[in-house]
Amino acid sequence: MGLVSDSILDLDQVNKTLKTARPQFAPQTAPELAQINTASPQKKPLPCAGKWSECELPFRHFCATDVFDANTYQSICQQFSLILEATVAKREGPYKMRRAQGESDGLVLGLNEKLAEAFSPLFTPNWLGSLADLLDLKFLPRIEGALHSNPQGSRTGWIHTDCCSAWFDESDCPEHGLMFPPRGRCSYFTGELKAPDAKPKEYIRAATMIFYLCNDDWEPGDGGETGLYNEARQTPDTMVKLMPPKNNSLFLFECNSDSYHRFIKNPGRTRNSIILWLHSSVEDAEARWGTGINRRDER
Repeated sequence: MGLVSDSILDLDQVNKTLKTARPQFAPQTAPELAQINTASPQKKPLPCAGKWSECELPFRHFCATDVFDANTYQSICQQFSLILEATVAKREGPYKMRRAQGESDGLVLGLNEKLAEAFSPLFTPNWLGSLADLLDLKFLPRIEGALHSNPQGSRTGWIHTDCCSAWFDESDCPEHGLMFPPRGRCSYFTGELKAPDAKPKEYIRAATMIFYLCNDDWEPGDGGETGLYNEARQTPDTMVKLMPPKNNSLFLFECNSDSYHRFIKNPGRTRNSIILWLHSSVEDAEARWGTGINRRDER
């Protein structure tokens, strides 16, 4: 698999540059949560090797560590690091992250079909189909994906479920292969037209996967975890679990009315991840989740 750009610094130089660019702080105290053992052995075929577990609280989700072999993981890291270094160091490069919309402090780069190929096997049909099968979902080739980097000191995000409308332009559907949101054609979140001949069609986010990478030497207290909640508000009793952003690990869950989660502030170091979303038809989503979907249409 070729690199995004052969002219950018090699991986060792990238890591040195990023380490220099990030000021170092002493670890802070991480929130103390009761350890609830809800993991159960897996019975279905898994998307890849590694140690997988299924948990039921506060909502059904899967965790995996050592997801890819060393060579595959390093290849994915190298692609991510090239783009992050071009962003942080303001270097020339074919791709750069941008500030996320809203109140988030994060940097984000949405993927398209071409760029997603650089992060194989995360966005291959076999991998995506395996994730859907693990969650008992019907696989549709409508995918959204993004590179995320939360600079050191980013604020805690808002509690949300990801169970919402998502719009794809169906005016030029490929007969085969995956379709990513054509961002210049219609708004992914509202269906608002950006091109007069676009034909937006509504889908529903069905599942979220967060793959953690390029977080070398992460320790508890550095922050950047994904917090899991049993309600849409934070109290001493609503945060149930923290998912640590350890390298080569992932967090996978079905989007529904109870899948409350958010990014936790990171005083100790930058938090990096790759996120992908699977989608469902509106009809299947309503049959499965009822009125718990955040429907949005601002056309």
